[in-house]
Amino acid sequence: MVEQLLGDLFHKDDSLTDGQMMGRALITFLLAIILVRLAGRRAFGLRSPFDTVISLLLGATLRRGIVGASSFTGTLGACLALVILHRVLAYVCLHSDLLSRLVSGNDKVLYENGQLHRSNMRRMLVSEQDLKEAVRRMSNEATLSDIERAFIERNGEISIVKKKISKTKRAYV
Repeated sequence: MVEQLLGDLFHKDDSLTDGQMMGRALITFLLAIILVRLAGRRAFGLRSPFDTVISLLLGATLRRGIVGASSFTGTLGACLALVILHRVLAYVCLHSDLLSRLVSGNDKVLYENGQLHRSNMRRMLVSEQDLKEAVRRMSNEATLSDIERAFIERNGEISIVKKKISKTKRAYV
């Protein structure tokens, strides 16, 4: 029975049923999240992997219906299945820290208390020059010495936390 289901779902035929298209859309959505997460945060700009996947898949799926490569009802059904899956996963992610981390990742510290976190920088594919650029752009500071912490957020953006200026130091400025 499982072999039959998988065979029906993955067969290589130009005439897919609407149900096969919906099933393929759901499986592709889940696999695409995994692939986008593997590609890394910086690969797709300032969007979460979760949002990137829905955009890519909806565009690709809708294209099939527009150019007539698939039945229009199958295309719409596949898109509806994707949107429903996206909404359900988003809702579950609100209530499950573990699933949220699996789907969208965590923020990572890149710099803290005068120290670069090179292992996180390597994992996130952020160079020291990338970090310095973000410091200049986000905090209007020229060097890392004026920064308390820097993070790479779940969407790939680098966030900067400036050092707090003490009241005594402010009085002399």
